[in-house]
Amino acid sequence: MLKTEVEKLEEKDTVLLRIEVPTDKFDEAVDDAYSRIAKQFVIPGFRKGKVPKAVINSRIGKESVQQEAIQKALPHYYADAVKEAEIEPIDQPEVNVIQVGDGKPLVFTAKVKVKPEVKLGEYKGIEVEKQSTEPSEEEINEQVEAIRNNFANLEPIEGRPVKEGDFALIDFEGFIGDKPFEGGAANDYLLEIGSGTFIPGFEDQVVGMKKGEIKDIMVTFPKDYGNDQLAGKEAKFRVLVKEIKEKKLQELNDDLAKQVGFDTLDELRADIRSKVYEVKKKHASSDLRGQVVDKVTDAAEVDVHDAMVENELDEMVEEFTGDVRRQGLELDKYLEITGMTMEQLREDWRDRARYRVKSRLVLEAIAKNEDIEVTPEEVDNEIKKAAEATGRDFEEVKQIFLIKGTINDLSKRIQIGKTIDWLVDNAVTEGPKEKVEERTEPEKEEKANKDEVKEEQKIQNDKGTE
Repeated sequence: MLKTEVEKLEEKDTVLLRIEVPTDKFDEAVDDAYSRIAKQFVIPGFRKGKVPKAVINSRIGKESVQQEAIQKALPHYYADAVKEAEIEPIDQPEVNVIQVGDGKPLVFTAKVKVKPEVKLGEYKGIEVEKQSTEPSEEEINEQVEAIRNNFANLEPIEGRPVKEGDFALIDFEGFIGDKPFEGGAANDYLLEIGSGTFIPGFEDQVVGMKKGEIKDIMVTFPKDYGNDQLAGKEAKFRVLVKEIKEKKLQELNDDLAKQVGFDTLDELRADIRSKVYEVKKKHASSDLRGQVVDKVTDAAEVDVHDAMVENELDEMVEEFTGDVRRQGLELDKYLEITGMTMEQLREDWRDRARYRVKSRLVLEAIAKNEDIEVTPEEVDNEIKKAAEATGRDFEEVKQIFLIKGTINDLSKRIQIGKTIDWLVDNAVTEGPKEKVEERTEPEKEEKANKDEVKEEQKIQNDKGTE
């Protein structure tokens, strides 16, 4: 058993641990060091791994063996001392060995910054504004119009020039000076005028062209254009309009609904209403949670150390690397395309990283105040979700968490989620009252029957307590 003393230093949020390792415990580490070193020596007359301690001492010295033992075992001693002292370091410690020698306990100190103290503000019953989840007619109509656009027909137009909203079938070829450039030509390209698909100014100059007309269009590539050979340069496009088409929307009736799997337009609108409601419900819940986190974070006082911000930035970069990779890019390539450096990226995120750290510290402090804990079952449930999402076995995924040492991180994330849930449940919400739809007669009867059952159960329970 280690002997650990904790001294708070004048330097803010910094402690000095004095750790004493019993002689017999450190002797075990020294013996392990002799065994490792013996396996590295090849000495005539001795089998590999069986070189006596005296020979090893004569070759490299007893002090070197002790240093090998310290280097291997000290991180474990430090971790045990941190756990025993019930502190939460936020950076690597400054270690200094005070005593080591035959028949003496190993003594060392570790100076380390610990998690800062949080001075909580008001967090119970905070006022937040609840967003409406009731779909508006405008939102439903927008979705209906989107469906009409998806199923619209393009009909050829004769006798007039191209106008905004038309679809022009064009051939074009691009030139820088008098030379065509790679990727600057196409035939039978269907361009929606006003879509912003082409370089700014291109589509505007197609407006007014007639079928069969050839025209030279002058544009300038944006300075931040993805191709360095074209960025900021003036170009000429020779354009031929081969056909002009106009979008014709379908009639808003049951026939439209049938094309997307519904019998009537009313059924289609009801389905859209349901889906819009679910989306708005998720957004409202996310917004509500964001509000409570922001309010309790802003109301608290905590000194976030630079080391914590740097660690958070490391995590943010790792998260972003994964996001970029899922889009088929490596981070280095992304930085090259955007013209950014890793240093600029981290600096741009620094304030957000600091706020994320502060929010997490505040939520952890609230969890401690309110005894919000995480059960092993809750951790296993989250691991099960991860296993199902990846198609792996539960035990296999759990073992990965254990090997990586991230079970505690998972538990912390669950605790923070539960804390936010608690804050939302205890918040005072203001906002629009949701529309309660009138129940049908069968639904009213079913509710009445359930109420009767509850009342009967309550009577029976009351009798049982008499």
